[in-house]
Amino acid sequence: MLTKKNGFALPISWKFPEARNHFFTFISLFVVLLAIYAPSFYGEWHFDDYSNIVNNPHIQIKSFSFEEIKRCIYGLEQKRPSRPLAYLSFALNYHCNGLNEFGFHVVNFTIHYLASLFLFLFIYNTLKLPRLKHRYENIAYPIALLATFFWAIHPVFVTSVTYIVQRMASMAGMFYILSMYLYLKGRTAQKSVFAISFFAGSFLAFVGAILSKENAVMLPVSILLFDLFLIQGVNKDNLQRTFKVITLPFLVILLIGLIYTGGFSLAFGGFELRDFTMVQRLLTEPRVIIFYLSLLFYPINSRLTLLYDIDFSRTLWQPLTTAPAILLIGLLIVFALFLAKKRPLLSFCIIFYFLNHLIEGSFFSLELIYEHRNYLPAMLLFLPVAEFILYAIDYFSYKKTIQIVVALGIVIILVGLGDNTFQRNKIMASDFLLWFDNIEKSPRLSRTHANLGRLYYNYNQTDKAKIEYDKAIALNNFANTYARATQHYNLGLLYFKEKKYAQALLYFEKSTQVLPEYILNDLHIAKIKILQDKINEADQHIAAKLKKYPNNYELIEFYNFILFKQGKTKEAQSWARRYLARQNNSTLSMMIMAETCRQKENYLCAISYWKSVRLHTSARNALANLALMELSAEIKDDKMLRQEIQLLIYLKGPLNITEYIQEITKEKNLLIYIPREEKIAYLVRNSIGDLI
Repeated sequence: MLTKKNGFALPISWKFPEARNHFFTFISLFVVLLAIYAPSFYGEWHFDDYSNIVNNPHIQIKSFSFEEIKRCIYGLEQKRPSRPLAYLSFALNYHCNGLNEFGFHVVNFTIHYLASLFLFLFIYNTLKLPRLKHRYENIAYPIALLATFFWAIHPVFVTSVTYIVQRMASMAGMFYILSMYLYLKGRTAQKSVFAISFFAGSFLAFVGAILSKENAVMLPVSILLFDLFLIQGVNKDNLQRTFKVITLPFLVILLIGLIYTGGFSLAFGGFELRDFTMVQRLLTEPRVIIFYLSLLFYPINSRLTLLYDIDFSRTLWQPLTTAPAILLIGLLIVFALFLAKKRPLLSFCIIFYFLNHLIEGSFFSLELIYEHRNYLPAMLLFLPVAEFILYAIDYFSYKKTIQIVVALGIVIILVGLGDNTFQRNKIMASDFLLWFDNIEKSPRLSRTHANLGRLYYNYNQTDKAKIEYDKAIALNNFANTYARATQHYNLGLLYFKEKKYAQALLYFEKSTQVLPEYILNDLHIAKIKILQDKINEADQHIAAKLKKYPNNYELIEFYNFILFKQGKTKEAQSWARRYLARQNNSTLSMMIMAETCRQKENYLCAISYWKSVRLHTSARNALANLALMELSAEIKDDKMLRQEIQLLIYLKGPLNITEYIQEITKEKNLLIYIPREEKIAYLVRNSIGDLI
């Protein structure tokens, strides 16, 4: 029979039981996770992946120079370090294999697997602490194994693993639990040298967690409470001592928070871009956290999606579930504190969950709800569940049939969880499937329709894109001003692509009214002015924006382009040189430098810059190819000329030279370099014999 006395172990004797048990855990976890996450390895980019990785030049490093690493770890806004370790990991992925999604998914999977192992080790060693040993020593292994499996294969965490950008959450979780495990090892080490080493490792892991995502800042509090509840024990003296010590972690948390957010005004600000106030967010989050709990314990696929449609709370009774949610959380915390002496493990697991929702579930101006926010808080949530299951198996030890039924039920639950995770990974693998699924589950959300429209637009299905874009605007349920402005911008972009400039201008201006700092609107407004041969109006528009946003790189770069188009070659070259000193990957500035050099008949300089353009864009860059053809003829470099002509013949395909050049220069007003058709045709004709 399986009982507490035999540790629920199979009737097989091992020579090295603990080593064998650990080996079984590590291998079985890997095999099971690999099986259920198999569809994710070829998954596509989604949602915030584009802004943080695909379209983020700062992580797309070519070398490990100080400047490139600095830009990488300064995140998107480039104002201060922002989740530097996470962004650095994206940069390393890019450096190794470009934007191939497979490599990113492999790293995400590895992080989740390691987090699962560290969680197992932490739970297993926690259950062997002196205060818990008498209750759990014989069943430490099965509890740790079962609790870890419940957490590791849970479908709620698919968005933390398969959604590439949420490596930030999973990496923070991995370092967080590693830090707690190393602290535990240091606290129980017999020799001081080992203790110091473990504590040092715990601190480094804490730094790693903080540099991955800000919510890991609660780690010092978690460790103090862990020490109080499960090592020291909850009594009056220990409570007083802990509350004295907790002052330092609190100051550390406050300091790190101020560094990351840039001060109190920024930390408490940002609600002007939201559809809800700080008070409304504080009222809503208890409902969100209770909803998270329902997903964790009832995770059927029909309830799981990426973006959730949840109405924010306006008062304690609007909606009616607001006050009960607050009351329920309060009762659970009081219940946990009440059990602190008799059942410290259960008490700590409950408090750990709510404590680690505190950052993202409080007054910060964040989106209301995302599944990945449960990755860290839920790490210990299934420990009491595993304990209860083993208690039930032990309770029915006198009845083998009931024991088998209970055990079979657990197997069915685990298989069900794994299957749900597998099915969710299949959905997450495709951007189309993801947004179709999300629209089916949250049809009132504007952003789901907006994202499906973006996909249609990318696949040149503009009619379908317009339908989804119009639905998004009609629903007007964006949750934040930025998403609303983006939708108007997307419609403007669609009409801009169709050369319907009057309609495009209307939507770009609407987007600017919603969010004046959305600079992409101003750039496209200026482009339309230039296409309409109103370059002076474009100049005035960009110059006015530059006065308001003098440090915006995109505005500076485009103003440089306007100077060049106005024939102010010397000024344009000066601006381009200064811009490249700060942003050495700006292809627009490289082209300006190349053409200003060509105008001065400094052909070698022009060739160097055009080659840089090709290096930073594509080896098949059509304009770079034609420019280098003309320049190689000027310096009489026949070898280079033949190479460029060969590339041209490949690129143009069945088109003749005139058709090809007309195709790639449809919007001449927006081009820095305009190929000379006659000269290109002449060079090709004269070289055909040599190429044959």
